[in-house]
Amino acid sequence: MPAILGVGFAVLLLIGTPVAIAIGGASLLSMVLSEGIPLEVGAQRLVAGLRSFPLMAIPLFILAGSLMNDGGITRRLIDFAYAAVGSIRGGLAAVNILTNMIFGGISGSSVADASATGKILIPQMVKRGYTAGFAAALTALASTIAVVIPPSINLIIYGVTAEVSIGSLFFWGLYIGVAFGFVYILTAYVLARIKGYPAEDRVSRRELLRTSKDAVLALMIPVVVLGGIRFGVFTATEGGAVAVLTAVILGGLVYRELTWAKVKKSMNEALMLIAAIMLIIAMAQLYAWALVTGGIPSMVADFVLGISDNPVVILLVINVLFLLIGMVLEGNAAIIIFTPILLPVALAVGIDPVHLGLIIVINLAIGLLTPPVGISLLITTRIAGIPLQESVREAIPWLGVAIALLFAVTYIPLLL
Repeated sequence: MPAILGVGFAVLLLIGTPVAIAIGGASLLSMVLSEGIPLEVGAQRLVAGLRSFPLMAIPLFILAGSLMNDGGITRRLIDFAYAAVGSIRGGLAAVNILTNMIFGGISGSSVADASATGKILIPQMVKRGYTAGFAAALTALASTIAVVIPPSINLIIYGVTAEVSIGSLFFWGLYIGVAFGFVYILTAYVLARIKGYPAEDRVSRRELLRTSKDAVLALMIPVVVLGGIRFGVFTATEGGAVAVLTAVILGGLVYRELTWAKVKKSMNEALMLIAAIMLIIAMAQLYAWALVTGGIPSMVADFVLGISDNPVVILLVINVLFLLIGMVLEGNAAIIIFTPILLPVALAVGIDPVHLGLIIVINLAIGLLTPPVGISLLITTRIAGIPLQESVREAIPWLGVAIALLFAVTYIPLLL
Protein backbone atom coordinates (compact mmCIF):
# COMPACT_ATOMS: atom_id res chain seq x y z
CA MET A 1 0.00 0.00 0.00
CA PRO A 2 2.70 2.62 0.82
CA ALA A 3 4.37 2.26 -2.58
CA ILE A 4 1.05 2.45 -4.39
CA LEU A 5 0.06 5.59 -2.52
CA GLY A 6 3.33 7.37 -3.26
CA VAL A 7 3.87 6.28 -6.85
CA GLY A 8 0.21 6.59 -7.80
CA PHE A 9 -0.03 10.11 -6.43
CA ALA A 10 3.23 11.20 -8.13
CA VAL A 11 2.20 9.77 -11.52
CA LEU A 12 -1.22 11.40 -11.41
CA LEU A 13 0.33 14.78 -10.56
CA LEU A 14 2.92 14.49 -13.32
CA ILE A 15 0.25 13.89 -15.99
CA GLY A 16 -1.57 17.04 -14.91
CA THR A 17 -4.36 15.57 -12.78
CA PRO A 18 -5.91 18.10 -10.35
CA VAL A 19 -4.52 17.73 -6.84
CA ALA A 20 -7.79 16.56 -5.25
CA ILE A 21 -8.34 13.89 -7.92
CA ALA A 22 -4.71 12.76 -7.70
CA ILE A 23 -4.99 12.30 -3.93
CA GLY A 24 -8.30 10.47 -4.14
CA GLY A 25 -7.28 8.37 -7.14
CA ALA A 26 -4.09 7.15 -5.46
CA SER A 27 -6.05 6.30 -2.32
CA LEU A 28 -8.71 4.31 -4.20
CA LEU A 29 -6.06 2.53 -6.28
CA SER A 30 -4.28 1.39 -3.14
CA MET A 31 -7.57 0.05 -1.77
CA VAL A 32 -8.37 -1.80 -5.00
CA LEU A 33 -4.96 -3.45 -5.08
CA SER A 34 -4.95 -4.29 -1.38
CA GLU A 35 -6.72 -7.35 -0.13
CA GLY A 36 -9.49 -7.13 2.42
CA ILE A 37 -10.37 -3.43 2.07
CA PRO A 38 -13.81 -2.92 0.49
CA LEU A 39 -14.38 0.24 -1.53
CA GLU A 40 -17.30 1.10 0.75
CA VAL A 41 -14.71 2.05 3.34
CA GLY A 42 -13.42 4.75 0.98
CA ALA A 43 -16.87 6.31 0.72
CA GLN A 44 -17.25 6.19 4.48
CA ARG A 45 -13.89 7.91 5.03
CA LEU A 46 -14.75 10.67 2.54
CA VAL A 47 -17.92 11.48 4.45
CA ALA A 48 -16.33 11.07 7.88
CA GLY A 49 -13.51 13.39 6.88
CA LEU A 50 -15.94 16.28 6.52
CA ARG A 51 -18.14 15.47 9.52
CA SER A 52 -16.29 17.79 11.85
CA PHE A 53 -17.89 20.80 13.50
CA PRO A 54 -14.68 22.93 13.46
CA LEU A 55 -14.38 22.43 9.68
CA MET A 56 -17.66 24.31 9.26
CA ALA A 57 -15.70 27.47 10.10
CA ILE A 58 -13.97 27.31 6.72
CA PRO A 59 -16.97 28.07 4.45
CA LEU A 60 -18.24 30.68 6.91
CA PHE A 61 -15.00 32.69 6.96
CA ILE A 62 -14.63 32.44 3.18
CA LEU A 63 -18.19 33.75 2.75
CA ALA A 64 -17.49 36.56 5.23
CA GLY A 65 -14.48 37.66 3.18
CA SER A 66 -16.46 37.62 -0.06
CA LEU A 67 -19.30 39.65 1.49
CA MET A 68 -16.79 42.17 2.82
CA ASN A 69 -15.32 42.64 -0.62
CA ASP A 70 -18.68 43.28 -2.27
CA GLY A 71 -20.08 45.29 0.64
CA GLY A 72 -17.49 48.06 0.46
CA ILE A 73 -15.66 46.96 3.59
CA THR A 74 -12.44 46.03 1.77
CA ARG A 75 -12.28 49.43 0.09
CA ARG A 76 -12.63 51.21 3.43
CA LEU A 77 -9.87 49.09 4.90
CA ILE A 78 -7.60 50.04 1.99
CA ASP A 79 -8.45 53.74 2.46
CA PHE A 80 -7.59 53.46 6.15
CA ALA A 81 -4.31 51.67 5.41
CA TYR A 82 -3.43 54.34 2.83
CA ALA A 83 -4.02 57.12 5.34
CA ALA A 84 -2.06 55.28 8.04
CA VAL A 85 1.11 54.22 6.17
CA GLY A 86 0.87 55.56 2.62
CA SER A 87 3.16 58.53 3.26
CA ILE A 88 6.28 56.45 3.95
CA ARG A 89 8.69 55.52 1.18
CA GLY A 90 7.08 52.71 -0.82
CA GLY A 91 3.75 53.70 0.68
CA LEU A 92 1.53 51.64 -1.62
CA ALA A 93 3.58 48.54 -0.81
CA ALA A 94 3.02 49.18 2.90
CA VAL A 95 -0.69 49.78 2.23
CA ASN A 96 -0.84 46.43 0.44
CA ILE A 97 0.72 44.60 3.37
CA LEU A 98 -1.35 46.32 6.06
CA THR A 99 -4.58 45.76 4.12
CA ASN A 100 -3.83 42.05 3.77
CA MET A 101 -3.08 41.83 7.50
CA ILE A 102 -6.49 43.30 8.33
CA PHE A 103 -8.39 41.45 5.61
CA GLY A 104 -6.65 38.19 6.47
CA GLY A 105 -7.95 38.61 10.02
CA ILE A 106 -11.45 38.15 8.64
CA SER A 107 -11.29 35.94 5.55
CA GLY A 108 -8.72 33.37 6.75
CA SER A 109 -7.87 32.62 3.11
CA SER A 110 -4.77 33.77 1.26
CA VAL A 111 -6.44 32.97 -2.06
CA ALA A 112 -9.34 35.30 -1.23
CA ASP A 113 -6.90 38.01 -0.08
CA ALA A 114 -4.67 37.77 -3.15
CA SER A 115 -7.66 38.07 -5.45
CA ALA A 116 -9.54 40.80 -3.55
CA THR A 117 -6.63 43.14 -2.78
CA GLY A 118 -4.73 42.34 -5.97
CA LYS A 119 -7.51 43.53 -8.24
CA ILE A 120 -7.51 46.89 -6.48
CA LEU A 121 -3.88 47.52 -5.55
CA ILE A 122 -1.78 45.94 -8.33
CA PRO A 123 -3.06 48.36 -11.02
CA GLN A 124 -2.56 51.29 -8.62
CA MET A 125 1.02 50.23 -7.86
CA VAL A 126 1.88 49.86 -11.55
CA LYS A 127 0.37 53.28 -12.25
CA ARG A 128 2.58 54.81 -9.54
CA GLY A 129 5.78 53.41 -11.06
CA TYR A 130 6.20 50.01 -9.41
CA THR A 131 7.08 47.19 -11.80
CA ALA A 132 4.25 44.75 -12.42
CA GLY A 133 6.45 41.90 -11.19
CA PHE A 134 7.16 43.66 -7.90
CA ALA A 135 3.46 44.45 -7.38
CA ALA A 136 2.45 40.85 -8.10
CA ALA A 137 5.16 39.35 -5.86
CA LEU A 138 4.42 41.73 -3.00
CA THR A 139 0.66 41.13 -3.14
CA ALA A 140 1.21 37.36 -3.16
CA LEU A 141 3.52 37.61 -0.16
CA ALA A 142 1.15 39.91 1.73
CA SER A 143 -1.73 37.49 1.13
CA THR A 144 0.21 34.69 2.84
CA ILE A 145 -0.17 36.49 6.17
CA ALA A 146 -3.76 35.17 6.14
CA VAL A 147 -2.34 31.65 6.44
CA VAL A 148 -0.83 32.51 9.82
CA ILE A 149 -3.06 35.22 11.26
CA PRO A 150 -6.43 34.07 12.66
CA PRO A 151 -8.90 32.88 11.50
CA SER A 152 -6.47 30.98 9.29
CA ILE A 153 -8.12 28.07 7.50
CA ASN A 154 -4.85 26.13 7.65
CA LEU A 155 -4.65 26.56 11.43
CA ILE A 156 -8.21 25.30 11.75
CA ILE A 157 -7.41 22.21 9.69
CA TYR A 158 -4.23 21.53 11.65
CA GLY A 159 -6.12 21.90 14.93
CA VAL A 160 -8.74 19.39 13.76
CA THR A 161 -6.14 16.95 12.38
CA ALA A 162 -3.77 17.10 15.36
CA GLU A 163 -6.57 17.48 17.95
CA VAL A 164 -4.94 20.68 19.25
CA SER A 165 -6.70 23.73 20.67
CA ILE A 166 -7.63 26.03 17.78
CA GLY A 167 -7.84 28.90 20.27
CA SER A 168 -4.17 28.40 21.22
CA LEU A 169 -3.15 28.25 17.57
CA PHE A 170 -5.05 31.46 16.90
CA PHE A 171 -3.50 33.20 19.93
CA TRP A 172 0.09 32.59 18.85
CA GLY A 173 -0.72 32.91 15.16
CA LEU A 174 -1.97 36.46 15.78
CA TYR A 175 1.34 37.50 17.38
CA ILE A 176 3.36 35.88 14.60
CA GLY A 177 1.20 37.29 11.80
CA VAL A 178 1.42 40.84 13.14
CA ALA A 179 5.20 40.53 13.60
CA PHE A 180 5.57 39.19 10.05
CA GLY A 181 3.50 42.09 8.72
CA PHE A 182 5.69 44.73 10.35
CA VAL A 183 8.88 43.04 9.14
CA TYR A 184 7.44 42.95 5.61
CA ILE A 185 6.56 46.66 5.81
CA LEU A 186 10.13 47.44 6.89
CA THR A 187 11.45 45.31 4.01
CA ALA A 188 9.16 47.15 1.57
CA TYR A 189 10.58 50.45 2.82
CA VAL A 190 14.17 49.28 2.26
CA LEU A 191 13.43 47.90 -1.21
CA ALA A 192 11.53 51.06 -2.14
CA ARG A 193 14.56 53.18 -1.28
CA ILE A 194 16.84 50.87 -3.28
CA LYS A 195 14.52 50.82 -6.32
CA GLY A 196 13.40 54.43 -6.07
CA TYR A 197 9.71 53.76 -5.54
CA PRO A 198 7.71 56.78 -4.35
CA ALA A 199 6.00 57.75 -1.13
CA GLU A 200 2.38 58.79 -1.42
CA ASP A 201 1.03 62.19 -0.46
CA ARG A 202 0.68 62.68 3.27
CA VAL A 203 -3.01 62.91 4.19
CA SER A 204 -4.33 65.56 6.52
CA ARG A 205 -5.31 64.79 10.08
CA ARG A 206 -8.93 65.34 9.08
CA GLU A 207 -8.63 62.76 6.31
CA LEU A 208 -6.99 60.28 8.67
CA LEU A 209 -9.83 60.74 11.13
CA ARG A 210 -12.40 60.34 8.35
CA THR A 211 -10.93 57.08 7.04
CA SER A 212 -10.52 55.79 10.59
CA LYS A 213 -14.16 56.55 11.31
CA ASP A 214 -15.28 54.81 8.11
CA ALA A 215 -13.17 51.74 8.86
CA VAL A 216 -13.58 51.47 12.64
CA LEU A 217 -16.57 49.12 12.44
CA ALA A 218 -14.81 46.92 9.88
CA LEU A 219 -11.71 46.85 12.06
CA MET A 220 -13.84 45.63 14.95
CA ILE A 221 -14.77 42.41 13.09
CA PRO A 222 -11.45 40.59 13.73
CA VAL A 223 -11.31 42.01 17.26
CA VAL A 224 -14.77 40.66 18.13
CA VAL A 225 -14.30 37.33 16.34
CA LEU A 226 -10.81 36.55 17.65
CA GLY A 227 -11.55 37.91 21.11
CA GLY A 228 -14.70 35.81 21.35
CA ILE A 229 -12.81 32.67 20.31
CA ARG A 230 -9.86 33.35 22.61
CA PHE A 231 -11.98 34.02 25.70
CA GLY A 232 -14.35 31.12 25.08
CA VAL A 233 -17.44 33.17 24.23
CA PHE A 234 -17.92 31.09 21.09
CA THR A 235 -16.07 28.46 19.07
CA ALA A 236 -14.15 29.09 15.84
CA THR A 237 -17.14 27.85 13.85
CA GLU A 238 -19.53 30.12 15.68
CA GLY A 239 -17.00 32.93 15.16
CA GLY A 240 -17.32 32.35 11.42
CA ALA A 241 -21.08 32.78 11.67
CA VAL A 242 -20.54 36.00 13.64
CA ALA A 243 -18.20 37.28 10.91
CA VAL A 244 -20.78 36.53 8.19
CA LEU A 245 -23.57 38.23 10.14
CA THR A 246 -21.38 41.28 10.84
CA ALA A 247 -20.35 41.56 7.18
CA VAL A 248 -24.01 41.48 6.11
CA ILE A 249 -25.03 44.10 8.68
CA LEU A 250 -22.15 46.46 7.87
CA GLY A 251 -22.34 46.06 4.10
CA GLY A 252 -26.13 46.08 3.84
CA LEU A 253 -27.43 48.27 6.67
CA VAL A 254 -24.55 50.55 7.66
CA TYR A 255 -22.64 51.17 4.41
CA ARG A 256 -25.66 50.32 2.21
CA GLU A 257 -23.54 48.86 -0.58
CA LEU A 258 -24.42 45.17 -0.21
CA THR A 259 -27.45 44.65 -2.44
CA TRP A 260 -29.23 41.35 -2.94
CA ALA A 261 -27.56 40.99 -6.34
CA LYS A 262 -24.14 41.43 -4.70
CA VAL A 263 -25.05 38.89 -2.00
CA LYS A 264 -25.82 36.32 -4.70
CA LYS A 265 -22.56 37.17 -6.48
CA SER A 266 -20.62 36.82 -3.22
CA MET A 267 -22.23 33.47 -2.47
CA ASN A 268 -21.47 32.15 -5.96
CA GLU A 269 -17.81 33.19 -5.69
CA ALA A 270 -17.51 31.77 -2.18
CA LEU A 271 -19.17 28.49 -3.15
CA MET A 272 -16.62 27.87 -5.92
CA LEU A 273 -13.71 28.33 -3.52
CA ILE A 274 -15.44 26.38 -0.73
CA ALA A 275 -16.17 23.46 -3.05
CA ALA A 276 -12.54 23.27 -4.19
CA ILE A 277 -11.17 23.41 -0.63
CA MET A 278 -13.64 20.93 0.85
CA LEU A 279 -13.06 18.45 -1.99
CA ILE A 280 -9.32 18.58 -1.29
CA ILE A 281 -9.95 18.12 2.44
CA ALA A 282 -12.20 15.09 1.87
CA MET A 283 -9.73 13.41 -0.49
CA ALA A 284 -6.82 14.20 1.82
CA GLN A 285 -8.66 12.61 4.75
CA LEU A 286 -9.00 9.42 2.71
CA TYR A 287 -5.31 9.52 1.77
CA ALA A 288 -4.28 10.10 5.38
CA TRP A 289 -6.40 7.14 6.49
CA ALA A 290 -4.72 4.97 3.86
CA LEU A 291 -1.28 6.09 5.08
CA VAL A 292 -2.13 5.24 8.67
CA THR A 293 -3.61 1.90 7.63
CA GLY A 294 -0.38 1.14 5.77
CA GLY A 295 1.71 1.87 8.87
CA ILE A 296 3.52 4.84 7.33
CA PRO A 297 3.57 7.10 10.43
CA SER A 298 5.35 4.54 12.60
CA MET A 299 7.82 3.73 9.81
CA VAL A 300 8.68 7.41 9.32
CA ALA A 301 8.96 7.98 13.07
CA ASP A 302 11.38 5.08 13.44
CA PHE A 303 13.44 6.29 10.47
CA VAL A 304 13.71 9.93 11.59
CA LEU A 305 14.39 9.07 15.24
CA GLY A 306 17.05 6.65 14.02
CA ILE A 307 18.87 9.65 12.50
CA SER A 308 18.66 11.91 15.55
CA ASP A 309 16.55 12.59 18.61
CA ASN A 310 17.75 16.20 18.85
CA PRO A 311 14.79 18.63 18.49
CA VAL A 312 16.98 21.10 16.58
CA VAL A 313 17.77 18.49 13.92
CA ILE A 314 14.20 17.19 13.80
CA LEU A 315 12.82 20.70 13.26
CA LEU A 316 15.35 21.30 10.48
CA VAL A 317 14.22 18.10 8.76
CA ILE A 318 10.57 19.13 9.13
CA ASN A 319 11.26 22.59 7.69
CA VAL A 320 13.13 21.27 4.67
CA LEU A 321 10.44 18.65 4.07
CA PHE A 322 7.56 21.10 4.20
CA LEU A 323 9.32 23.71 2.09
CA LEU A 324 9.56 21.04 -0.60
CA ILE A 325 6.01 19.82 -0.03
CA GLY A 326 4.67 23.37 -0.31
CA MET A 327 6.15 23.63 -3.81
CA VAL A 328 4.02 20.78 -5.17
CA LEU A 329 1.06 20.21 -2.87
CA GLU A 330 -1.85 22.38 -1.76
CA GLY A 331 -1.53 23.41 1.88
CA ASN A 332 -4.76 21.99 3.29
CA ALA A 333 -4.06 18.59 1.78
CA ALA A 334 -0.44 18.67 3.00
CA ILE A 335 -1.53 19.32 6.57
CA ILE A 336 -4.04 16.47 6.62
CA ILE A 337 -1.67 14.01 4.96
CA PHE A 338 1.60 14.74 6.75
CA THR A 339 0.52 15.84 10.23
CA PRO A 340 -0.35 12.27 11.34
CA ILE A 341 3.07 11.17 10.06
CA LEU A 342 5.22 13.84 11.72
CA LEU A 343 3.29 14.60 14.89
CA PRO A 344 4.39 11.38 16.66
CA VAL A 345 8.01 12.21 15.81
CA ALA A 346 7.67 15.73 17.22
CA LEU A 347 5.99 14.53 20.40
CA ALA A 348 8.67 11.89 20.91
CA VAL A 349 11.39 14.57 21.14
CA GLY A 350 9.34 17.02 23.20
CA ILE A 351 8.21 19.48 20.52
CA ASP A 352 4.98 21.22 21.50
CA PRO A 353 2.17 20.37 19.01
CA VAL A 354 1.04 24.02 18.85
CA HIS A 355 4.61 25.06 17.98
CA LEU A 356 4.75 22.32 15.34
CA GLY A 357 1.47 23.49 13.82
CA LEU A 358 2.68 27.06 13.47
CA ILE A 359 5.91 25.87 11.83
CA ILE A 360 4.00 23.70 9.35
CA VAL A 361 1.57 26.46 8.46
CA ILE A 362 4.34 29.04 7.91
CA ASN A 363 6.19 26.59 5.64
CA LEU A 364 3.05 26.08 3.59
CA ALA A 365 2.49 29.85 3.45
CA ILE A 366 5.91 30.14 1.80
CA GLY A 367 4.75 27.44 -0.61
CA LEU A 368 2.09 29.85 -1.88
CA LEU A 369 4.95 31.84 -3.47
CA THR A 370 6.95 28.96 -4.94
CA PRO A 371 6.16 27.36 -8.33
CA PRO A 372 4.89 25.08 -9.66
CA VAL A 373 1.85 25.30 -7.34
CA GLY A 374 2.37 28.74 -5.74
CA ILE A 375 -1.30 29.57 -6.07
CA SER A 376 -1.12 33.10 -4.60
CA LEU A 377 1.71 34.07 -6.95
CA LEU A 378 -0.16 32.55 -9.90
CA ILE A 379 -3.26 34.61 -9.05
CA THR A 380 -1.43 37.91 -8.67
CA THR A 381 0.67 37.26 -11.79
CA ARG A 382 -2.53 36.72 -13.76
CA ILE A 383 -4.02 39.94 -12.38
CA ALA A 384 -0.83 41.82 -13.33
CA GLY A 385 -0.94 40.29 -16.83
CA ILE A 386 2.75 39.34 -16.92
CA PRO A 387 4.76 36.13 -17.43
CA LEU A 388 5.32 34.09 -14.28
CA GLN A 389 9.10 34.45 -14.43
CA GLU A 390 8.84 38.21 -13.89
CA SER A 391 7.00 37.84 -10.59
CA VAL A 392 9.20 34.91 -9.52
CA ARG A 393 12.32 37.05 -9.98
CA GLU A 394 10.85 39.85 -7.88
CA ALA A 395 9.71 37.35 -5.23
CA ILE A 396 13.25 36.16 -4.42
CA PRO A 397 14.05 38.85 -1.80
CA TRP A 398 10.68 38.33 -0.16
CA LEU A 399 11.26 34.58 -0.01
CA GLY A 400 14.57 35.20 1.74
CA VAL A 401 12.86 37.32 4.40
CA ALA A 402 10.03 34.81 4.82
CA ILE A 403 12.45 31.88 5.31
CA ALA A 404 14.47 33.89 7.84
CA LEU A 405 11.27 34.56 9.80
CA LEU A 406 10.36 30.87 9.56
CA PHE A 407 13.62 29.85 11.21
CA ALA A 408 13.15 32.51 13.88
CA VAL A 409 9.75 31.02 14.77
CA THR A 410 11.26 27.53 14.64
CA TYR A 411 14.22 27.99 16.95
CA ILE A 412 13.65 31.00 19.20
CA PRO A 413 11.14 29.08 21.41
CA LEU A 414 13.83 26.45 22.00
CA LEU A 415 16.14 29.15 23.39
CA LEU A 416 13.62 30.71 25.77
